[in-house]
Amino acid sequence: MRLDLGLSAPRLAPLLIGWELRAHGVRGRIVETEAYQGEDDLACHASKGRTPRSEVLYAEPGTLYLYLVYGMHVLLNIVCDAAERPAAVLIRAIDIVDGEAIARARRNQPTCRRETIANGPGKVTQALKLDLAQNRLRLGASGCPLALEPPRRKPAAVASGPRVGVAYAGPVWSQRPWRWWEAGFPVVGGRNQT
Repeated sequence: MRLDLGLSAPRLAPLLIGWELRAHGVRGRIVETEAYQGEDDLACHASKGRTPRSEVLYAEPGTLYLYLVYGMHVLLNIVCDAAERPAAVLIRAIDIVDGEAIARARRNQPTCRRETIANGPGKVTQALKLDLAQNRLRLGASGCPLALEPPRRKPAAVASGPRVGVAYAGPVWSQRPWRWWEAGFPVVGGRNQT
């Protein structure tokens, strides 16, 4: 099974639900994503045009965009669409399916519910042991520790709602239903759920 990463972010983001990410001994099923599309999208880092930070969004589909938020959390995005058309999908949450003990140790969470090990974008990168050193690497390229693999099972249903934490983009862009999650997964989708 192959996934076309050349799709626009709003088309790709819901299709990624159920696909799996594998890195450094941990595998997780993607259960929540968020789309950022183009310079017109005021929530997208490309809304200010091409800058040293946003340059990676103009790269080939499948390029990793990792950046620091609040000075402490590294977030993982997969660049999509086409080169020179800035777009990416933020991986907001994964459900750990292999390497749970490793992920728990990395997150220092020995007793939390399994569903909460990586139910936030900063938790995802901690569980998979990804950091800014992987920014600009390409999926499938030599030296890239992250692999995107087909789903073992597809979710029964996918729900959508507004993106999280982008009120600064104004009501038109912040309320756009460009966040998707696996319907019924216990710890995603509750924020601004529609």
